Amino acid sequence: MNSDRNDLAAQFQLLSDEELVSRGTSGELTELAQAVAIAEAQARGISLPELEPPDEGDEAEGPYHGDMQIVARYLTPTEAHMLCSCLQAAGVPAETGDTNLVQAHSLLAGAVGGACLRVPAQFVPEAMEVIAAFKRGEFALDEDFDFDA
Repeated sequence: MNSDRNDLAAQFQLLSDEELVSRGTSGELTELAQAVAIAEAQARGISLPELEPPDEGDEAEGPYHGDMQIVARYLTPTEAHMLCSCLQAAGVPAETGDTNLVQAHSLLAGAVGGACLRVPAQFVPEAMEVIAAFKRGEFALDEDFDFDA
């Protein structure tokens, strides 16, 4: 363990002040590497700003809208992906499932129930409306649709 500390110390001694500060404040170092970087910075008379602890409630995942529920199944993954994109464009958080399995082993599609489309429980009614509108053709483009307009 001490050899790891010595190896890290040797590596940090080779860095410029700017690079040492950059790595020391990146938040990507292990605890040991962070401690060695701080020690090296203190030896050089550089103070590293304190890192803010990561938020426990990371907003990257977003709020919880309920368990995911299957709202549709399709024998081809393309249909599932197309409807998933349509739902997402309508503001419904959706995801596909079993698409890789059905794509790789199409003969198993019937056995596994095909590729599924899942949405959070809170969005099931809205998802069903969007799927019904899609099936009615409400999102179809007319033949004279101008793509350049």
